[in-house]
Amino acid sequence: MAKKPQSENAPISPIGKRLTALEKPQVIQRMIYGLAVFCLLLFLADFMHIRHGKFEIEDLLGFYGFYGFAAFAFIIFATKFLKTLIGRDEDYYGTNAVDREDYPDAELDVKDFSRD
Repeated sequence: MAKKPQSENAPISPIGKRLTALEKPQVIQRMIYGLAVFCLLLFLADFMHIRHGKFEIEDLLGFYGFYGFAAFAFIIFATKFLKTLIGRDEDYYGTNAVDREDYPDAELDVKDFSRD
């Protein structure tokens, strides 16, 4: 994993400067508002055209939005089910795997989130 520069004077590439500008809270807030306005405009545009769907259900207001959301939700839940069905343990390939590496606990920065 790439490390961040240690000081403010450390050189950052031009593309890196543009990407770090996206992390500012004001920019993130503007992007969220922009997305909300864009979604609202798309919703309002749905009233302004005549639908000619192959099936009657396609002519309902907001059908494609609900259909897309349902499909996305199905994919999320299906992956959770498939993970339990065909998932493997982290050490599935054994201790002799080429990419297996033991890390010292001091370098892992492990946090304990259990509440005792």
